[in-house]
Amino acid sequence: MERENIIKNIAKELFNKMGFIEVKVDIEKQEQSPILMVNIKIPESEIKSLREQLNLNDIQKVLRLMVKKRLAETSLFLIDINDYRKKRESFLKKLSKELADEVAKTRKSIILQPMSSYERRIIHLELAERPDIVTESIGEEPERRVVIRPYP
Repeated sequence: MERENIIKNIAKELFNKMGFIEVKVDIEKQEQSPILMVNIKIPESEIKSLREQLNLNDIQKVLRLMVKKRLAETSLFLIDINDYRKKRESFLKKLSKELADEVAKTRKSIILQPMSSYERRIIHLELAERPDIVTESIGEEPERRVVIRPYP
């Protein structure tokens, strides 16, 4: 619990230093996973300012470094600001199902846009049980992308 409070306080401190005064931080434990979800809420009116400063992954990297320095250990967590990550995950799952249906129907592969490893993993896991298609990641970072192919 102490570790979670430290992460929470560091997150608030980071966002305050970035100029966000009204910051709410909650820590959520993931079921059957050591990864914590750091849920951050800031006023919608300040979201544009945040997007102009950094992206979610950049903020997460900075926060991880700050936590590592304070705790002298690496902590596994993801940050989500105003449920962006949850909304994106839902969108990717829906998109991957629709595209997999199209691949199964047309028997033509589809190459998706470049994505982070986290986003690619969502797609691979969502489609893993489908017997009519296969997925694979191709390319080199940061241009790595998922290909959905019909099963041979």
